[in-house]
Amino acid sequence: MHLIALFLILLILPAATLACGGESRCEVRGGYYLAAAPAGWDGKTPLPLVVYFHGWNGSPEGTFRNRGMVRGVTDRGALFVAPYAQTGYWRQIGNDRAERGRDEAVYIRAVIEDVRHRWPIDQHQTLASGFSRGASMVWNVACYTGDLFRAYAPIAGGFWRSNPETCPTGPVNLRHIHGLSDRVVAFDKVGIYNSMPIPEGFDILARLNGVSGESHAVESGDQRLTCKRWDQSESGRVLELCLHERGHSIPAEWVGQGLDWLMNLPEGS
Repeated sequence: MHLIALFLILLILPAATLACGGESRCEVRGGYYLAAAPAGWDGKTPLPLVVYFHGWNGSPEGTFRNRGMVRGVTDRGALFVAPYAQTGYWRQIGNDRAERGRDEAVYIRAVIEDVRHRWPIDQHQTLASGFSRGASMVWNVACYTGDLFRAYAPIAGGFWRSNPETCPTGPVNLRHIHGLSDRVVAFDKVGIYNSMPIPEGFDILARLNGVSGESHAVESGDQRLTCKRWDQSESGRVLELCLHERGHSIPAEWVGQGLDWLMNLPEGS
């Protein structure tokens, strides 16, 4: 009788309840990811999605040990996903730019496809965020696979080695956070690891978005950040740059704040 009861319970549980997540790896072609859904989620309501790309020599497991970061997303009612970088770092993507090793564009598409298969996702509320080399991955994904997410929130990392001439997937919503005292990934010059100046990346996106007006100051909700926004554009997309006086750092709450930014984007952007 106990086995029959267990079988019946398994039949009626939502599919995502039986899926991977938390400490259990979600295996996909080229690697895996970890995922955490909000506590008390009913298993049916579509979830906003945050995919976070870890920094150099990080891991999904290391990301999940930062419980403040994960809860900052799940407490806002979103699914938190942490993909895996082979050998500790993300590779460039794009024609004539891809590095040797795993094709990151193929891998992240496999991750997103698997996530959408396992959980109901609100396609209008999807965000890619990341730190350092993971933020560089966010810039690459925005540029070359920009159809995967509605918005992007990189922190302390941009393009590296060289800037692309253009971004094939067109206009994007992007909010970048950077420290003016960052000695690992310099803000306005080539960094020690051949990171490109962040303003040059914004110039590329401004052209793609068809920015037609000057930036204006906006409140960030975080006293450490001074932010300016470009929201007058032919595409209707929004760019935002937030600066602080610190170095190469990421307080846990900044990823959740990126989700707040996404949720408050204008309709149609």
